[in-house]
Amino acid sequence: MFRKTGFFAVVVLVALMAAPSVFGQVESGPLPRAKVPQARITQAIDETNRVTLRGNTRPEAVLANDRGPVATDFAMEHMLLQLKRSPEQEQALQQFLDELHAAGSPNFHHWLTAQELGERFGVAKSDLSGVTSWLESHGFSVNVIYPSGMLIDFTGTAAQVRRAFQTEIHHFVVKG
Repeated sequence: MFRKTGFFAVVVLVALMAAPSVFGQVESGPLPRAKVPQARITQAIDETNRVTLRGNTRPEAVLANDRGPVATDFAMEHMLLQLKRSPEQEQALQQFLDELHAAGSPNFHHWLTAQELGERFGVAKSDLSGVTSWLESHGFSVNVIYPSGMLIDFTGTAAQVRRAFQTEIHHFVVKG
C-alpha cells in the first residue's frame, strides 16, 4: 500500500535580532529577581533579508521519494513555528534549571508553569505580536500560541507557505 504524505518537515526557527541587553528587571513571586525579555525586533521585517536554515530537512526527503509538488490549495494544518531564545536568555534559563535542583539555592524546587517560563525566559510580547502579525499578513491563521510563548501553531495552504517562506511542499512516498 502506498502512503502519500504531504511533507512539510521544517520546524522554523526564528532568529530574532540579537540585542546587547535582552533583559529588564522586575520583582516577582518567591524568586529573588526575575528577568523580563526585552524586544529584539526593533524595525519592520525586511522580506528581502532571509536566512536559509540548515539541518532541518528529514533524511527521507530525497529525490527518490519525491512525487512532486502538492496542489496550491493543499491544507497545511498545525504547522509549528519554534522561536529561539537569545544566548543570554538560554544561559539564564540553564542557570535557573541548575538552581531548581541545588538544595541550597533559593530557587530549589520553585517550579514554573509554562506561562511563567515564557514570561521569564521567552520572547518579548511585542516580538511575539510582531511574528504573529507577520504570519497573519501572509494569510495564515494562528491557531494557538503555547503558554511558554516559544511555540506558535498556525495553519495555511501550500501556496501561502511557498509565498511566505519561499519553499515548495511536495508529496513523498517512503517505504510504501
